[in-house]
Amino acid sequence: MNKHSKLNSNAFLNDLIEHGLIRKEDARRALTGSQETGTSIVKTLLEFGLIAEYDLFNALAKHMKLGFAKAEMVDADLTKSLGLQPEFLRRVEVIAIGKDQDGVALATSDPANLEALNSIGFHLNVPVTAMIAAPSTVKAVLAALTGATETKDTSAASTTDIERLKALANDGPVIKLVNDIIAKAAEAGASDIHIEAVETGARVRYRIDGVLRTEHPVNEVDKASVVSRLKVMANLNISERRRPQDGRAQISVRGRTIDIRLSTLPTQFGESIVLRLLDRNRLKLDWAALGFPLERAGDIEQIVNAPNGIFLVAGPTGSGKTTTLYTALSRINTEERKIVSVEDPIEFSLEGVNQVQVDPQIDMTFARALRSILRQDPDVIMVGEIRDQETAEIAVRAALVGRMVLSTIHTNDSLSAVTRLLDLGVPAYLLAATLRGVLSQRLVRRLCQECRGTGCNNCGNSGQRGRIVVSELLKMTPDLAQSVSDGKQVSQLEQLARQSGFQPLSESGKALIESGEASREEVLRTLGADLGLQVSQ
Repeated sequence: MNKHSKLNSNAFLNDLIEHGLIRKEDARRALTGSQETGTSIVKTLLEFGLIAEYDLFNALAKHMKLGFAKAEMVDADLTKSLGLQPEFLRRVEVIAIGKDQDGVALATSDPANLEALNSIGFHLNVPVTAMIAAPSTVKAVLAALTGATETKDTSAASTTDIERLKALANDGPVIKLVNDIIAKAAEAGASDIHIEAVETGARVRYRIDGVLRTEHPVNEVDKASVVSRLKVMANLNISERRRPQDGRAQISVRGRTIDIRLSTLPTQFGESIVLRLLDRNRLKLDWAALGFPLERAGDIEQIVNAPNGIFLVAGPTGSGKTTTLYTALSRINTEERKIVSVEDPIEFSLEGVNQVQVDPQIDMTFARALRSILRQDPDVIMVGEIRDQETAEIAVRAALVGRMVLSTIHTNDSLSAVTRLLDLGVPAYLLAATLRGVLSQRLVRRLCQECRGTGCNNCGNSGQRGRIVVSELLKMTPDLAQSVSDGKQVSQLEQLARQSGFQPLSESGKALIESGEASREEVLRTLGADLGLQVSQ
């Protein structure tokens, strides 16, 4: 076998560029990643999903002036006839392809492994023709060989299964499949990806504008590989399939950085995975872009510009509370103010804001972080969520000593937020003294402006595209604050609030219907009958 020089990364990348297999900017990104991690350029290209596995290794073989071994070329009985041990071949990642009068043809997927082929030829005392094969071909052949020789020891079989899953997770086709699923979701503006195990594989659904939409499924053969790949991306335990796991990952889609929060859940037919996509480029900290009326935006800004107090955003999960808080912060984020946030998790980086990540594993809770933040001399504090008595008490204390506190709370409406804080043990007189306002909101799908709800290519024939905020704002007037301090009932508080111009969510929903921005069915679906929404047909 002829000696082959070490693969030159720059020369190989230039070769790929010249043949139109990769873009220059992607080549530069791959080279930087390879140099920073010490990973080979071939493996880096695979892990980044920048080129299909077949194309990459076919090009690699041509670049190194070697033959390209396809799966159908493999002689299944050759390994036995040569007396080669499958376990040895698995360790060196070499497969036997064929034999003729000129010697034997051996293949590997690792250009740095060609010396192993030389050693095998020396051992067999026959000339060796070196070839390049795709990793999936090498692993499939070796899996078949070792599978025939595995013992019945269940622990050994389990270890072998895990090793195979790790190998499959780093295969080019699997990387490309996972990247394509994420890229397509990001391009469609999905907030979440659901990959749910079913008997025949995995169902893939995207949550777009708050509603799940079914995409092409993953077949049974690829299901385990896709799950393993996602776990590898999020640095999760690939062998743990019985307990839920949570992790984070990051991927680049057409020059956009997508942050991913990943959650696994064991189910009847395997693990179900949900990916929350956080696209920094899609974050628009603008009241108009979010759909807030000019008057409502002005009222919010007036409240958060106060020198002290508490401003809350209420609503269920997925109602856009954090984006609203980020927008409010962006309007008061000046050099004269020190702003500190404590979040779980930090969804987006805000320039000029000191953001703290909650981490229960090291006892970094909202309450503990808040106590430390108060010693940092902040002007404004953002708390991701008020969910317990201790956090509520510290938030009130911060407001009392001259800080403006912004936070979220899980209640159905603004007035319920007042009740919730009282239930958490905040004294009524302190709540009355510190609470400046509560915004309750939902996200309603907007009627497609092209087809007005009939369905077209612009909206994927759904009749709706994008979402708009429907909200209510409870402003704490002196009279309302006194009523809270006096322990008045919610119905009495609402009556007093209405006298000051308060409009509940249901009325804001009616306004969206009447203006033609949202359908009656969509508003009813989002707000629910419990809010008393009645709209004439």
